[in-house]
Amino acid sequence: MAATSTTAPVAIRSAGIDLLRVAGITAVVIGHVRSDDVTRAAVYTWHVPVFFLLTGYLWKPGRSLPVEWRRRWPTLGVPYLTWFLLLIAMLLAADAVTGRVASGTFVDAIYGGSAAMRPFSAFWFVSVLFLLAVAYRLLERLPVAVAWGIALIGLVVAYVSPEAVTAGPLGVFLVPACLVFVLTGRLLRQVRPRLSAGSGALLLVLGAALVVSGLSTPLDLKAGDFGRPGLGVLTAVLISAGLILLAEALDGRLRQRASAVIGALSACGIAVVLSHAAVLWVLGTPAQGGLFDFAAALLLPWGFALLALRTPFAPYLAGAPRMRRR
Repeated sequence: MAATSTTAPVAIRSAGIDLLRVAGITAVVIGHVRSDDVTRAAVYTWHVPVFFLLTGYLWKPGRSLPVEWRRRWPTLGVPYLTWFLLLIAMLLAADAVTGRVASGTFVDAIYGGSAAMRPFSAFWFVSVLFLLAVAYRLLERLPVAVAWGIALIGLVVAYVSPEAVTAGPLGVFLVPACLVFVLTGRLLRQVRPRLSAGSGALLLVLGAALVVSGLSTPLDLKAGDFGRPGLGVLTAVLISAGLILLAEALDGRLRQRASAVIGALSACGIAVVLSHAAVLWVLGTPAQGGLFDFAAALLLPWGFALLALRTPFAPYLAGAPRMRRR
């Protein structure tokens, strides 16, 4: 009797989604280099929401909470702790030499979330992303109306009292409001078979029109700012969903070599998110930084992270397995 194969199908990674991750991380760096009105309008509305939407869009239903924890901790928690310790060591050394590190910097860094500033500016994003995944896994088995209710209540609280949702350690109080994006990502996945690249372009144009017209104001989730009530989140969803659909349309159109490069850049993205603000801190970049600051904050962390991927330190610095040359 012939043996029956029980091998599970291997998931194919989307080069288009990887490219969107790279674009989103680049936008995060831009937002930390410059904070003028044009930059905020161009990137703040989508550069963080798109990652939360992707969490829901790529969600694997049915996992237990322990399994979810074991999957998220190596990719998010371990790099968070590694870069935290490295940057704390850098601050201690700088303080020993110059004595100019603000006294509250260390306490704020430990507390995390919205309290952490340079060189920990983006750490809140990683902790909230981790907490979002855990929270949604807990809510997954409940009626979807319960999750939506919690998310909408969190969003209302954020509009009424942004200082309340930014007061928690590691950004924990931002989780309910940000859950709106995860749930929208799940909804996008459910209707995905009926949507095309043209649908993505239309969503993107509608979102951009709301931004250009001034009807929607930029979001700053770290500060608990979800934009103009209703319209801010709607615009973020339209742009993020449009980008996801357009990104997937690139699959099969990118050459194998280009897909491999994009995949490597995406694989070390968390390292770039966690480390780029340290470059800006060293450079003393002002609120309106220039092209040199942007290039340094983007290329140095990404170059370092790509090198780290080839070493045994890859799981600690990038949250990814060591990449071996074929």
